[in-house]
Amino acid sequence: MKIDRSTIIKDIIGKHPETFAVFKKHRLVLAGGVRGPNEPLAFFCKAHGVDFDAIVKELEEVIAEGPKEGTLLPPLVEDTIYTRYVKTALVLSLTVGCTFGAGLLSYIALKFDYSVPPVAYVQAHAHAQLFGWIGLFIMGFAYYIVPRVKNVDLHGRGLTYLSFWTMLVGVALRTVLQTLPNPSLGFLLPLSGVLQLSGAGIFSYVIFRTTRASQEPRELFDKFFLAGLTWFVFASGLNLFIDGHLYRYSTLEIPSSLQQNLNQLFLFGFVFMFIFAVNLRTVYAFLDVLPPRATAANVAFWLLNACLLLYFVEYLHSWLVYPLAAAVFLFVYGVRVFERPTKELSDVSMDRSYEKTIRAAYLWLIIGMLVRLAVPSLGDYSPIGHIFHGASNHALTVGFITMMMIGYASKMVPTFRGVNLYSLRLSELTFVFLNLGIFLRVFGQILIPYNAGIFYPVVGASGWVEVSALSFFAYNIWMTMNLKEELVKEKEMKKIEKITKETIVYDIVEQYPDTLKVFVDFGFKQLENPVARKTMAKMVSVEMACQLKSIDQEKLLKALNACLLGKQTT
Repeated sequence: MKIDRSTIIKDIIGKHPETFAVFKKHRLVLAGGVRGPNEPLAFFCKAHGVDFDAIVKELEEVIAEGPKEGTLLPPLVEDTIYTRYVKTALVLSLTVGCTFGAGLLSYIALKFDYSVPPVAYVQAHAHAQLFGWIGLFIMGFAYYIVPRVKNVDLHGRGLTYLSFWTMLVGVALRTVLQTLPNPSLGFLLPLSGVLQLSGAGIFSYVIFRTTRASQEPRELFDKFFLAGLTWFVFASGLNLFIDGHLYRYSTLEIPSSLQQNLNQLFLFGFVFMFIFAVNLRTVYAFLDVLPPRATAANVAFWLLNACLLLYFVEYLHSWLVYPLAAAVFLFVYGVRVFERPTKELSDVSMDRSYEKTIRAAYLWLIIGMLVRLAVPSLGDYSPIGHIFHGASNHALTVGFITMMMIGYASKMVPTFRGVNLYSLRLSELTFVFLNLGIFLRVFGQILIPYNAGIFYPVVGASGWVEVSALSFFAYNIWMTMNLKEELVKEKEMKKIEKITKETIVYDIVEQYPDTLKVFVDFGFKQLENPVARKTMAKMVSVEMACQLKSIDQEKLLKALNACLLGKQTT
């Protein structure tokens, strides 16, 4: 087996199980299906800091020697710990979260007034989105990712089921109880807070003990993970206090100051810290850029945490938006997300559709913080200040956080499963619809004070555009999680001696990889994507491809056969 930079790790292990020990030594099979990740070798080498030439030499030596007695074989049990969290988070968002919010937004648009829905309904929707959609999603991925980046077994695996059920039941109780007009069940509100605090505490304990057990040296991202755990527990504790307040005063409306404090701690403390930690560990490989600037990331970390601590001093709220924005912008600079690629992986054939989603998420982060910077000058509690603050929150929660969750899930779930993403088309539709919905909501909301008649309907429609995007993503990632890993090679295809107009494009490139360059030169750039080659290219002949692109069929056939002849001659 010839190994090059685009060779898939799973394929190497599938054909030569004896290579598993080499990959395990270099920590290149920790995240993947039962035969390893469905990713090119060069990509994973950059992601894990492994010398490509050195590992290829090791692999070739092991393959040449052949399997020996006592060879370490790959495990046949796949770790699916994250799936119940992710699927449940999707269900919550498509019901009481995003969909419920879209309904409220439509009602607001019909009434041309942001203050018409019951405040309790808006807060219940926000809670389902924060602790249900975002919280459960991050918890599930953290249980899978953290042990692998720290090269250690997950501590207390059995506790992960307890954290799941306590968080889920707590979120469900709170969301339902806060929307019930009858306060007779209000005594259950403190119970929901206790359950969510328990879920956050168990999660934090498991992740903390897992990182502490690791023998790996401490890295830049470690403190972001630990700070995120701390703020998650603090936010859950504040949430319990809020539940107690609702029960004590027999009310379903949370005071705005308490709600803002909870949002701030949860978003900038827990969620941002975890996203930033994962970004520091992976973005330089995912986007093929230079490693992050450690100094900038460190300063951003301490400044962000200082702002969160000072946020408890209420009269500082307006002033704190400036250092908070500075911390965010400094981190964006440090992670190099908008810098030019290094081209180290330019020769590697892989699906890069996730790149634009990650960059778009950071663009919405910048927009969200810029909008928030305008709030103090408009008045924090003025109607227009309230509208700008809401637009900023949407850019941060949906534009940055949800966009980032979708981008990373679309990249990492196929890797975890050892399969390809179920549908690239659904991935593209998700990206387009989500960005369109966010644009309509954020800029439509900002423009409401200037022309309410036009922009209230725009904002009302934006919610359903986003629900459509989330539905596309949910179906796509759900089907990807349910795919069965292909462990057996497809049956041998008939050897191609001459390429004709009836020859299938996939068969040509599969048997003669050098023809990929010919196709690309003729305008078929989508074939550089391995997922596209294994899906669309299997159904398209040379004749059909030429018709789709209005390309001279005879010229393409001549160039392909010349390439094939050259390979046969050599």
